[in-house]
Amino acid sequence: MNNVVQANLWRFIGLYIAQVLVFLQVSKAIGPYFNVFIYPLFVLLLPIMIPTSAAILFGTLMGILVDYAHNSPGVHASASAFSAFCRPIILSTFEPKGGFSGKDPIPSPHHIGWQSFLQIASVYFFAHLFWYFAISEFTLVYFGSISLKTMIALLASMAITGIYLSLFRTK
Repeated sequence: MNNVVQANLWRFIGLYIAQVLVFLQVSKAIGPYFNVFIYPLFVLLLPIMIPTSAAILFGTLMGILVDYAHNSPGVHASASAFSAFCRPIILSTFEPKGGFSGKDPIPSPHHIGWQSFLQIASVYFFAHLFWYFAISEFTLVYFGSISLKTMIALLASMAITGIYLSLFRTK
């Protein structure tokens, strides 16, 4: 099996298990305003040159599996598909002047540096989380609640993302 495929398969499985077995339980124990989402990192760390349609497909698959565990039909799948659609736009916004090189196979801190990665991940996670909470509330009447949940989840998810990438040194 190709190393890229194998690495992404293990990342898919690991992030799914962490999301379902750890972070779902933490969110349930602490309350409705504290959510940690680590699974969007799977789509963000797909190879830079992957077609958008493939990223959307993989994101939707991850979202469907997370929806099954969270008992929230379609909400995570929708957010994952949306963030996978936004991924190339976000990456091109923070792209270096010469573009990403062949030495940058994935947008990880190892390849693009922590500062660039944190900028990209913050915007990416914000898009994912805002879409998720807007769809789960299904009305912008609760814009204050959606914004508060988004910001708390963004801070918690970025902290866990930093810890995850420091521990596993994603290449």
